[in-house]
Formats: sequence, structure tokens, C-alpha cells
Amino acid sequence: MMLAGPKGWRQWSVKQRFRLSLLIVCLFVAVWRWLGGDAPQLGDRRLLADAAPWLATTPAAAAAVDSGLQTGLEGLPSSLQGTQVDGQVRADSAGHLVLDRGVRNLFDYFLSLVGEEALPRVRARVLAYLSQHLPALAASEAQILFDSYVAYQAAQSQSAQDGAGAAQSSELSVAQLKQRLAVVNTLRQQYFSVPERAAFFEGDEQYDQYTIDRLLVLQDETLSALDKSRRLGELSGRMPTVIEQYQALSTITAELQANGGSPQALHEVRVQLVGADAANRLAQLDGQRTQWTERVQSYMTQRAALLADPSLSALQRDESVTRLTSTLFNERERLRLEAITGPSVGL
Repeated sequence: MMLAGPKGWRQWSVKQRFRLSLLIVCLFVAVWRWLGGDAPQLGDRRLLADAAPWLATTPAAAAAVDSGLQTGLEGLPSSLQGTQVDGQVRADSAGHLVLDRGVRNLFDYFLSLVGEEALPRVRARVLAYLSQHLPALAASEAQILFDSYVAYQAAQSQSAQDGAGAAQSSELSVAQLKQRLAVVNTLRQQYFSVPERAAFFEGDEQYDQYTIDRLLVLQDETLSALDKSRRLGELSGRMPTVIEQYQALSTITAELQANGGSPQALHEVRVQLVGADAANRLAQLDGQRTQWTERVQSYMTQRAALLADPSLSALQRDESVTRLTSTLFNERERLRLEAITGPSVGL
């Protein structure tokens, strides 16, 4: 079989590309073992991560992926309909991917669909979007980074499950927090290069360190209340700007909403603190939250009426509530609803 050139590769179906990618991975693993190599390093993990989302692909999922996505935004599920794409991707003058937090935000935007769509379908959306907004080299780099990000999230989730029973108290000690953060940092080093880690997690790591330093002050019994206050003030003065903005934004938002401030006043404050684009996204989230709250309140009213209807038997009430829940909410929304209302009839 002759390998096609770049033009021919683009004409292949997703299934054909997957089969060749899987063959390459299998050959890589076989040669690596034959050479007696150690555990794969960062670049080798990237190759394995590149195929990982596809290894569990069923024929039905493969058919869904191979449905001709052009922009990645076709037929978005209800949770993202009417929203603006969060984040951005750019290439530099040499055609390489520009690494910044916007890339991670873009990945998170599409990954929020997992649960409504299978991961292979979400991955196909991301790849289509990247190909529309980046030159070939940068798109390829972004694809590898996306697969590493997905693999990292899976490993982090597994690590959290493994350590779920380690701390029984509701409040973590400094030692426990440091241990958890050390595990997370080790995973980041395994799945990302230094520039990628800085672009994706620098703000998170700064805030994590601030949290540890703050806990050390609060739990230091040798300090007086005045000393603690002074040291906490010094820590706040060294806080990253993004954290200061977040705290200020949270405080001002709460004050305006509590005092009946207008949406326009809140928007103007947000623009001053985080810029117009972020302020617009926050306004969209406000609208989505309001709409969700209204839907839940309407549902609870209808549900209460059904449960209080004396003309219905217990079985009929259960069936009616189940139908109401299924009619008003999709599967993902029902999980979210259950988290709010708790397990009950009809959920």
C-alpha cells in the first residue's frame, strides 16, 4: 500500500486515517519493546495520547465522527447553542501555535460537550475548528496538545479517585494540600512541555501557592491575630493580578446584585476589570443561569402540582413526574437537576 501525500491524506475518510494512525502506533510500540526501551517519555506519550481517544471508538461512534464536520460548530448540542466560542487559537509568523490560556479555554469549551456527545465526536469538532483557524503546522501542534490535555484530565481524574479516601476531614491540612498539588504538578510535567505548562496552568499554580501560604499563616498558633492580619495583607499584596481581579469582580458583582444594580452598571464594572470580551461572556453566563433558574422553578411548580393531585395514584404520580422531567430536560440537564434537588421521584 502506498502512502498518500498531503493532498491524498486529506481526502481519506476519518476511519482510514484512524486505521493508519493505529497501525503506526502499534509499530512504534513493537519497535520500542524490541529495542528494550524504558517507559515512554513526553514525546512518546504524545504519540500514544494521539491515538488514545480513538482506541475505544465503536463503529457507531466512528460513523458519527465521519459525518463531514467543516467548522466544528455544526449542530452543536443545546448547552452551547447561541454561545460564543470561548478562547482562541493563533499562529506566529513562522506558522507555529501561539501558546496561551486562550488555547486551553477553547479546549474546555468543546470538552464541556462530553456527556452530550462522545469524546471522538468532540475531538472531531476540535480538529475541524483548528483546521479552519490555523495553518497546517499550528493545527497539527494544537491537535497533539489537545490529545495531551485530554489524557492529562483522565489521569488527573483517576488520581483524584485513587486518593478520595485519603482525607476524611472536611478541611484539608497544609500537608494534605501540598501532597495533592504535588501529584497534580507531576502529572503536568508528564503530559506537557515547560512552555505548555506555563501557558495552561501558571495562574492556577500561582493561586495554589497563595492558598498554601495563606493556610500556613492561618494555622500558625504562634502568631497573634495582629500578626496574622499583617502577614495576610502582605500575601494579598503579592497576589497575581488575575486573582485580584477575580476577587474584586466577585465582591462588586455581589454588592451590585444585592443593591438592585442595573445590568448595564454591572457590565460597565466588568469591562473595567476584565475587558469587553470577558464581560460579554459573563453576561451570557448570567442569561444562561437566569434561564436555567426559571426552568427549574417552573418544573418544581409543575412537579409539586402532580405530586399533590389526589386524582392520581402513587404509580401515576411517579410516571407523570418522570414524563415531565424527561420532557423538560435532556439527560445531562437531568443529572444537573438531581444535583440541585437531590434524588427523588422522576429523576
